[in-house]
Amino acid sequence: MKSLLTVCISILLGGCASSYVSFQNIEKPKKQYHKIFVITIFNEINVKTLNEETYDKYFRDNINDLKSMDSRRLLENVLRNEISNPRTPITSSKDKFKVNIDINYNDFISTLRKSDTEAILLINETDYYYEVSERISKCGEIKKSESPKAVFQAYLIDINSMQPFWVGKIYSSGTQWDDAGTIYRSMSRRLNKRLIKEKILLPPLLIRK
Repeated sequence: MKSLLTVCISILLGGCASSYVSFQNIEKPKKQYHKIFVITIFNEINVKTLNEETYDKYFRDNINDLKSMDSRRLLENVLRNEISNPRTPITSSKDKFKVNIDINYNDFISTLRKSDTEAILLINETDYYYEVSERISKCGEIKKSESPKAVFQAYLIDINSMQPFWVGKIYSSGTQWDDAGTIYRSMSRRLNKRLIKEKILLPPLLIRK
């Protein structure tokens, strides 16, 4: 019973991922953005402008690929839960683009326009791995634990210029009690706080303390 209680307390105290944002304002936004379209990509990319050439190179085969379907659903749901509020509604790419169908650039742009998008929030998961640590128990046994780590690239792209005006890297680190969901929540919360602080996104009318 005591052992079970110890485990429960450890889970409550230890299951807490943390994230750090390194960022650059490429161009100071002229306004705060209201309607955001979220896209998640799980192959490493480098976006300087989102024209047709860039789209075909990095997005066309990856924006709705079957391989990343489950991770995309999880990440975009977390992003919407953490960032969306009545003043900043979020549209997710997973809700607009069916899995494993070809979407050309014109269809992509048309979907953005129909969604009244003002800016694209592009999240690129570049690395997700587990750090293994070992410790020796009182009985002399070697105990191993795995802690998730992840690195993300974030781009905010103005819908009119189709160029990033803000870019950042988010480094997220979890404990042995964390999973992808808690890593994504930590990243999304930290990113949201940064974008509100930079006056890019509007804060909710009521902020829970």
